[in-house]
Parts: sequence; C-alpha cells; structure tokens
Amino acid sequence: MKRLLGRLASLRDKRGNVAVTTALVSPLILYCLGLGIDYGMMTLQQRRLQQLSDIGAISAASDIANAQTALLNNLVSNGTTPAIASGSSYMTSNGLVNAATANSGQYETVGNLVLGAYTADTSIPVANRFSSTGTSPYDSVKVTLTQKAVMPFASAFSTPPTLSATGTASNERLAAFSIGSRLLSLNGGILNQLLSTLLGTQVSLKVADYQSLISANVNLLSFLNLLATDLKLTGISYNQLLATDVTYDKILGALGKSTNLSAGVVTLINNLGKTLGTTKLTVKLQDIVNLGPRGRNVVGPSPNLTANINVLNLISATAMAANQQRQIAIDLGVALPGLATATLTLAIGEMSQQTPALAVGAPGTIVRTPQVRTALEVAITGLSLIAGLKIRIPLYVELAPAEAKLASITCVGGAMPNAVVGIDAVPGVAEVALGDVNTSAFVNFGSTPRVTPAAIIDSLLLKVIASAQIDIANMSPTRVTFQPPEISAGTIKTVSTNSVLTSTVSSLLKNTTITIQLLFLTIGTPKEVLSALADTLSIVTAPLDQVLYGLLGLLGIGIGQADISVTDARCTQPVLVQ
Repeated sequence: MKRLLGRLASLRDKRGNVAVTTALVSPLILYCLGLGIDYGMMTLQQRRLQQLSDIGAISAASDIANAQTALLNNLVSNGTTPAIASGSSYMTSNGLVNAATANSGQYETVGNLVLGAYTADTSIPVANRFSSTGTSPYDSVKVTLTQKAVMPFASAFSTPPTLSATGTASNERLAAFSIGSRLLSLNGGILNQLLSTLLGTQVSLKVADYQSLISANVNLLSFLNLLATDLKLTGISYNQLLATDVTYDKILGALGKSTNLSAGVVTLINNLGKTLGTTKLTVKLQDIVNLGPRGRNVVGPSPNLTANINVLNLISATAMAANQQRQIAIDLGVALPGLATATLTLAIGEMSQQTPALAVGAPGTIVRTPQVRTALEVAITGLSLIAGLKIRIPLYVELAPAEAKLASITCVGGAMPNAVVGIDAVPGVAEVALGDVNTSAFVNFGSTPRVTPAAIIDSLLLKVIASAQIDIANMSPTRVTFQPPEISAGTIKTVSTNSVLTSTVSSLLKNTTITIQLLFLTIGTPKEVLSALADTLSIVTAPLDQVLYGLLGLLGIGIGQADISVTDARCTQPVLVQ
C-alpha cells in the first residue's frame, strides 16, 4: 500500500512542467517576436517610402519639363536604387529597362509619375483635386513609389507584401495679363459723348484729362480692398466681391482713394463721380476681371501681386460691362466739324465671366475683348460737279472678340517678376462694310445683321447706290514674349492681323461698288460724277477713321489688332498638396 501511495505522490510532482511548456510554446513566442520585429521594420520602411514619394514629388514639380529625370536623380541621391516608369519602359541610372527587369527585384524602388493639374478648391473632395488631363500645361505631379517589404522572419514562410506611397506636389506659376486697345486717337468731344451715354450723365473732360487718365495705373487688388471697405464687406473672398452688384459711384469712390494716383487724377475721378448724381448704374466686376486661384483668397490689406490696370481702361470697361447687350445711340455731329450730321449706334455683346479682359492665372488662362457692333452714319455736302447734293455714308463695323492665351511661364529665378511669359494672341476678326443695316437687330448677337447697298445720293438729279465690304482676319495666333524687365516696365505689345489697315475707311471706299443713275444728263457724265464723288469722299476718310479708332479704343477694342500687357509673373516653390 505504501508503495502505491508513493507512486501516486510522484505523479503529483510538477517539477519540470515549465520547461516542457516553454519547449512547446517557444516556436509561437519566437514567431510573434519575429512578426513584431517585421511589423516595426515594415512601419519604418513605409514611413521612409512616404518621405521619398513626398520629396520626389516636390523635386519633380520643380522641373515639370524634366519631371521623370528629376525624380530619378532625387531617389538616387536619397540612397535608393530606382526604376521610374516611362511609357512602356522604365528609366534607371543605367538607361532604359523593360518592365520585367524593373520588377525583378534588382531595383529597390519602382516609381510611377503622373503629370496633371491641381485645383485648390475646398468645395472639391480632396481625392478629386488632382486631375490628369493628358494635355499640357501641367502644374502638378503625382508620384507613386512601391517597394517589397523587408521581413527577415516572415519571409521564410510567406511572401512579403508590396508597400506603396503616393505624394502630390503643386507648383504655382501665375501671371497677371490683359488684352485691350490703347487710345491712339484722342478727340475729347467724341469720347465725352460716348462716356456720357454709357454712364447716363454729362461728361466734360478735355483731351489733357484723358491723357492723364491714360497714363495712370492702379493695383487691382489694392483697389478691390478699398472697394470692399467702402461696401463694408468683411471676411469674403475676392471672387465673392467680384460677383457683387456694385453701383458705379462706389467704384469711382474707391478708385479715387488709391494712394499711388496724382492729385490731378484723383480730382478728375472725384469730379466724374459727382456728375453721376442719382444715377444707379451697377456692374459686377467679374465681367471684366478674373483673379484665377487668387480669387479664392480672403480680401486682405496686403496684396503682393502686381495686377495693374489702367485708370481709363477701368472706368470704360466697367461702364461697358454695365451696358452689355444694350443698344446705345449717340449724336456726334457737334464733335466732328466739317460733317453735316453724324450718328452712331453701338451694341456690346455679353461679356464672359470666364474670359474677361484682365486675368490672373496659370498657363492656359484666356482673356478676350467683348463682341461689338457699330453703325456710323455721316452726311456731307458734295464738291465740284455734285456741289449742293447731300451725301450720306453709312458704315457698319462688326468686331468679334480678340483673344490672348497665357501659353507659357518659364521660371528664371531672382526677384519678382521671376519668369518669362509667352502669350498667344489672335486679334479680333472684323467686318467693315458700306451699306444700310437694320440696327433693331443689333442686340441679338445670335444672328448677323444683313447689310444692303445704300443710296448715298438720292435726289431728283442723281441717284448713287454704293456697297463695299472688307474683312480683317488672322485666325492663327501670334506668340509674343515678355521678359522680366518688360513686365516690370508695363510694356504693351501689339499683335495685328496680316491685313492691318492704316486707314480703314479709305481702304473701304477704294473697294466700293457704285451704281450711278443720272436723271438729268446736264449735270455731267457718269465718269465726271464718279470723279466728283471720289473727291468728296476723300475728305471724310480721316475724320471717320478718328471716330472709329477713338470710340473703339475707349472700349478697349482695336480694328484688326490687340494690345497685350503682362504686369506680373510669379514662380513659387512647389509644395505638397496631397
């Protein structure tokens, strides 16, 4: 019995159990420790890979024209052996390799680079702000890098996963530029008539006053800051301000507070504001200005972008925007000595908010002048053989929008402006005709008014029917380049059509088809009548050209030409955006 009890006691002896248990669970413990070490190493590797993709994206965005090479060099300098996708091949430090070689394991990091555009708009989901358009110009780069995870323990019994990291960098390149036409011909009476009609008041400026306004410029963002203060608008973006209906007196009031203007110019602006009286002409500045990405900024006191605009251009452009799709009639007889009568009918097409006359933007941004129709009719007394007979000259001018596209911004470093800017410009297509036109159809810009032969002389003795038309067109863009010194100086460059005319009216009259009906042969032969008519018409070519170029110039429009100005260009360092 004692022997049996001893054996039972020996079975209850637990000495050595720990060793047995340890031997049994040691593989599991070692496996867990290995997984922990592998996971830690993989986390560090993932973090390192993200850093490589971020800095690689910044490097590529800083030289988008050579983005793949910049990325490759950056990865090599950071101690990795990369292969960067380039079409169907891969770019390496030793040249191009195929996909199989790139993914064989001999290259530590495999990368893919996508060029695109980034829209910094909070209303767009973050994942959708970068878009690969497939066409230039590009301002952003998305870099995706992959590496096989380093797992010393787990790799013995499983395939290591592939780690991936993506970085997106955007490089902001902006330019402020505008399209328009300078006032090459000044006639105070004519310009006063037009401004008075546009503003609904009586404008009485002298030629010297117009010259002062032409020579003065204001910073657009500073002007908008003053305007927001006068309107008591706070915490809004520039785009919101531009979309606000503003009365014209507020525009002139803010303009007159600009600190860089001379006392004489400020006096002219303030006096013009006083003449408005109770006129409640309103305008949305988004019709003439597009601030691009800067438009999303909150209106602030310290603008750092030189988006200059000429004072007279601002006054006339806002007046024109307030009168878009309206027909305006002006009596110019008093302002044009030597003419019996002169009347002008004008219609301005609807302005596009996306393509105004002044813009701040990246390559691809477009500005345009508005579409304009004018009908000018003058009357004079004939000379020589047709002396005493009244001659009427009805002219019709249709101007399609001129266009300027910001084609390129090449960064050159240094102080602002630190870029060379290329602009592709197409002058507005023009049709100039001698003939009668139905002005009641002017404001319908969906159809073209019909021009019919006109009776320029219609009397009991003589009837003369005349018609003529010239088209001024140049559909292919012309590249103009602005260097930093030209941008700083506010240089204006003019792009003209291939058929630019020194005298539009003279060229028109030389191509006139004339039919003469002599009711009483005693006044001469058709040949003599034609000679007398030519002598008479030659007298009015210069005054009529002055009317056309002066009036259209005040509206920022030229016949067969476009004036381009770049006032600032900025290249900023690329930053991570995703």
